Amino acid sequence: MNLIQLSNSIYKCEFSITVPFHNSIIKNDAVSVPVNVWLIKHDENVYIIDTGIEKLVDEQMKAAAILGTPKAIFLTHGHSDHIQGAAKWLEHFDISVYAHEKELKYINGEVPYPNKNILEKNGVANRVKPLNQQLFDQLPISYHLTPGHSPGHVVYHHEEDNVLLSGDLFITAKDKLHPPIRKFSVNMDENIDSGAIVEKLKPAVISSSHGTDLRYQEELYKNYVFTYRD
Repeated sequence: MNLIQLSNSIYKCEFSITVPFHNSIIKNDAVSVPVNVWLIKHDENVYIIDTGIEKLVDEQMKAAAILGTPKAIFLTHGHSDHIQGAAKWLEHFDISVYAHEKELKYINGEVPYPNKNILEKNGVANRVKPLNQQLFDQLPISYHLTPGHSPGHVVYHHEEDNVLLSGDLFITAKDKLHPPIRKFSVNMDENIDSGAIVEKLKPAVISSSHGTDLRYQEELYKNYVFTYRD
């Protein structure tokens, strides 16, 4: 794990995982995929944004303990590479896990995500609470519903540091926004439209779950829409 300080209050835990890759040329191979989660320090407390998969949690917990006291986990959405580590966090800390209420029926295994035919298994079914504004009244963080990749996907904006933690809303590159992988997304055009949040917030830095950190530019979102919107 690389621990990278993005701003005064935000630290990114940068991992990579190996996943199978198959195509007509390479039958059995694997690729390395970046997975980023974030720690937000506020006073003496630490807020965890996403958890990655279970095997990534030990190093997250060590980093969080250096920064302060873990207080809560805020999820961008309920896909396994974002939520699977939450159960291990709960084995060690008496903290709450939150996601948007539109994600809960999928997280709880009541119905599959619209683009899947299997129920989610994450170890925290019926233990995740709905996000609400009161949670953030005393924090320099806001959350914004950005559906498309999943029905209840949210992004988190640290207002004082002006950093957007965008989850799977985008895959970010050095100077461009790219959409998430289509096969894992419910509605790509809705996802691309949700990306307009960057025009509203104009964050200094955009940090995504599966990409590099990107500085905001005036034409960034316009170019993204032109390239990818159907």
